[in-house]
Amino acid sequence: MAHLSSLKVVSFVFVVLLGLGLFMNWKVGAQSDNFVLEVEKHWETFGVGGTCIPGTHDLAVSDVDGDGVKEMVTGGFSYSMAANGSRTTTQAPLKIWSWNGQNLTLEHSETWAGSIWVVYAGDAEGDGKTEIITSGGVINSAGSDPTLRFWNWDGNTLVLRGSYGGISVASIFVGDVDEDGKPEVVTVGRPLNASQAVAQLSVWQWDGENLTLKKSVEWCSGADARANSVYACDLNSDGLMEIMTGGYDNGRKNSSGQLRVWQWDEVDLSLKANVEWRMVDGYAVDVAGNPMGNTIVNNVKVGDVDIDGHPEIITGGFSYDGVKVNGQLRIWNWSGGALNLEKSEEWVTLEITELKSITINDVDGDGKTEIVTSGATAGYGSFASNATDKEQAQLRVWSWDGNALTLKQSKDWIVGEGVCAWQDGTGDLDNDGAAEIVTVGCMYIGNLCDPDLRIWSLPAASAPSESGSFPYLLVTIAGIAAAAVAVAAVAVFLRRRK
Repeated sequence: MAHLSSLKVVSFVFVVLLGLGLFMNWKVGAQSDNFVLEVEKHWETFGVGGTCIPGTHDLAVSDVDGDGVKEMVTGGFSYSMAANGSRTTTQAPLKIWSWNGQNLTLEHSETWAGSIWVVYAGDAEGDGKTEIITSGGVINSAGSDPTLRFWNWDGNTLVLRGSYGGISVASIFVGDVDEDGKPEVVTVGRPLNASQAVAQLSVWQWDGENLTLKKSVEWCSGADARANSVYACDLNSDGLMEIMTGGYDNGRKNSSGQLRVWQWDEVDLSLKANVEWRMVDGYAVDVAGNPMGNTIVNNVKVGDVDIDGHPEIITGGFSYDGVKVNGQLRIWNWSGGALNLEKSEEWVTLEITELKSITINDVDGDGKTEIVTSGATAGYGSFASNATDKEQAQLRVWSWDGNALTLKQSKDWIVGEGVCAWQDGTGDLDNDGAAEIVTVGCMYIGNLCDPDLRIWSLPAASAPSESGSFPYLLVTIAGIAAAAVAVAAVAVFLRRRK
């Protein structure tokens, strides 16, 4: 009986070691928070007025002055507060920033009466120089005129090259989409003169002075539709670029997420594919109780994220499950003239979780391309002063190998009474060989807002699955094997003593 008790003890120790080893491996394999906050910046209006950078395309990370170093360009709107708490003036604050690894420098600030809802950087003229393109409102005696503007920055002087009113834009892409050797400016938004709220895709040509509309198409299948994001890429290596638009259709209260693929041949915009989806019927409400929708795409990007030689289409937004609002990340491919869904990932942190922005880059130095997403999570009614689940910003880093989507890094944070990371961007800002992550959006205290710009970094190859990390799994297996050998040896010893 003593021998049997000893065997039971050894077996118990083995089971404990096995469980502990598996637990350790599970803990190490889960996502982590290795983000390093390099710097945080408030605007000059902080505490006395307000600045907010909403939307999902109001940040550009690019070398806009040709000096070999990437800058950050931000938009949004600023306001002053009257003694009675009402807003007075509204200004469009266009700012150009640089980061050298130690100091964040405001290189230039330009303001005018109005707002900036979109910021983009690209060579729109085809002369090898990068233009800053802004879209937003310009306030004049007749009211606020939606305006598309083209700028050049040489490191010393910001020059307004062109300003074109009556154009409402939600997202911009610049590229040679018809392979004629000249770049086009592709925009999505809503037309101003439509009888209903419809989605619009437009192709423009800008020669440095004149902006010419080449073609525009509108669509809507229900009460209203909206195109929130546009991107272009040659998806199937046939020498022709496809244009992707993301948004929703069928009305906000009945919204289905929508992804469309188009082609431009210098004459017509041809719709090649259209997919729509939702999880359930019905619609959710936002933090203030207003109709939020069912399923909506906020952002579209394209990149070869699984390193198979073919680019994937990445969409992000939210989808309602009948109770809560899920953040949603989807990965698609374009094959045989059709959109194919490779992966759909939904998650809920608080009751409302929404992905706002996407950028694609190797942000942890492992030689693989990651998907970086930003957004927010909040409880229903979180705008109320006595709410417990206040709005929190959310930043996530994902990897996709063609089969499994891995959440490598995740961080939620709150500042003030609530905060949303409306957009993110990535790039090697300080030329140290590693890409930084930039988030910006809106944090608030009462009726005062601030963009709360943050620059983050990740330690090289910080993902748990990297070969440079400590081999917990191998150690666990070795430990379990050793324990198994010990148990077997004890069992043999006890049998021989009978």
